[in-house]
Amino acid sequence: MQRLKKLSASIALVACLMVFGSSSSFALHGWGDTMRTANDMSDGSYYQSWVPLESLTDEDWYVYDNSYGQWEQKYYVLLTPPFGLNLQLQYVRTDYDNNIISIQYINQNGPGLQEFHSGTVKPREKAFYRIMPVGPNDFDPNSKYKFEFKKTI
Repeated sequence: MQRLKKLSASIALVACLMVFGSSSSFALHGWGDTMRTANDMSDGSYYQSWVPLESLTDEDWYVYDNSYGQWEQKYYVLLTPPFGLNLQLQYVRTDYDNNIISIQYINQNGPGLQEFHSGTVKPREKAFYRIMPVGPNDFDPNSKYKFEFKKTI
């Protein structure tokens, strides 16, 4: 009986630690939330993600890193927000040392409408994209936006 109590207590402790102690068991908080932790799109010629914005202050960062490249890389990105949500797409170009070269807000087409940007990443540069809600009601933890990156020739 004593062993059963100890085993039950151990299982309960492990369960509590898994639920309350993990950084994110059920949500995407902390996933690409800063330039430093941006989701890398550099592998392959196509990248796609489906994620929600969980709060007014949530933002997701993506990066195409051509720091060690020898040629320019042409590409485009598409942001498709959930129906009725107005999401902002921001483009930030940096050099190898993350010094900002330029910042641009893309399209601003309105709620539920797709945002598009095409560009070129030169050798020793990075292209960052930041997705964030425009207004106080432009997020929904249950609705995912679609972000696509595609290299072109």
